[in-house]
Amino acid sequence: MVKKSELYNQMPKEWYFGPAIDDEEIEAVTRVLRSTRLTQLTSSVVGEFEQAFADYVGAREAVALNSGTAALHTTLTALGIGPGDEVIVPAFTFIGTVGPVMQAGAVPVFADIEPDTYCLSVEATAAKITSRTKAIISVDLFGHPADLDPIRELADKHGLFLLDDACQSHGAKYKGKYLGSIAPVSCFSFQETKNMTTGEGGMITTDDGDLAELCRSIRHHGGQSGGMIGRVGYNYRLTALQAAVGLVQLSKLESANHTRRSIAAIYHEALAGLELQLPLEKPYAQSVYHVYSFLLPSRLAPKRDAIIEDLNVNRVPAHAIYAKPVFANPVFEKLDDSFTCPAAKDVANRVISLPIAHSMPLDLAEKVGELTKIILTEHMASKETAAQDRSLG
Repeated sequence: MVKKSELYNQMPKEWYFGPAIDDEEIEAVTRVLRSTRLTQLTSSVVGEFEQAFADYVGAREAVALNSGTAALHTTLTALGIGPGDEVIVPAFTFIGTVGPVMQAGAVPVFADIEPDTYCLSVEATAAKITSRTKAIISVDLFGHPADLDPIRELADKHGLFLLDDACQSHGAKYKGKYLGSIAPVSCFSFQETKNMTTGEGGMITTDDGDLAELCRSIRHHGGQSGGMIGRVGYNYRLTALQAAVGLVQLSKLESANHTRRSIAAIYHEALAGLELQLPLEKPYAQSVYHVYSFLLPSRLAPKRDAIIEDLNVNRVPAHAIYAKPVFANPVFEKLDDSFTCPAAKDVANRVISLPIAHSMPLDLAEKVGELTKIILTEHMASKETAAQDRSLG
């Protein structure tokens, strides 16, 4: 067995594995620059990107925007969500899922998650529906699809809009179909860390042509044909430079996701046999592992931060995504809700996330897996942990 010190010496002193960019993206941007047509208003490249993305996921329409947050906000605005309305959201997600609800003037209502996929629980969602509920936002968290069919059935039963936040799950599949073609409307992000990127950027996909056209109007100040302004809108346009990068990145997405799945398999193998809850794939799902997160056993939850610090000291850039349920943020303090979401709280207390990126070499992933196993084994075998086990017993 390789010693911890030997692995430590083989690890990078400074970690940064950003998006996989090469000459193809650079040449695509250069072509746009030389054309001097840099915006969605003057260039055809944004439209080409929209069509290519719609074709890839299997949707009729795609609307490009300048962020995933803008995509969610634009969709909620187009659906007429506003003051007095409630929107059910998962209790364990990124703030970018919830912020657009508040930007629209609506109230986020937090529902608990499934403890194995970390995605929205259908049963918890059903319990949160009131006469003020207008929409449900499901989140395909960490690259794993939510169980969309029963969520959609619940939404249809109560006459609610269903919006799927697929911002972390480009190329993931639900029952053999790509996300973006399953929910009535889906939103994606192309931020730098995502499985494909435009630097910043977003996309709405839907089969509803009228909804797509309304989203395009909202994206550009509420504009109508003839230059008239028909409603309040925003400046949420994507540039042609970003779209040019997106077209190239989309062509590489399958390869990128294959690499991420390979890294996840390496981590699975390294950590198998330890007392951990490793990320899984439900029979209906194909995950693209935007994030690789596992759960410590409950008895080690109090040591979670110390374990992460130990991993960091040994050059494994581990962290916790997300260390608190989203409703624990101060911005939600004034909401009138008890936030009884035990699964979300439990997952947040035990989660540890390992580095994963498709620009990361597989041999480095093997070292990360081995070093993580050694460090976790040490903590599990420590006298302090043994004493705690006896006290629990």
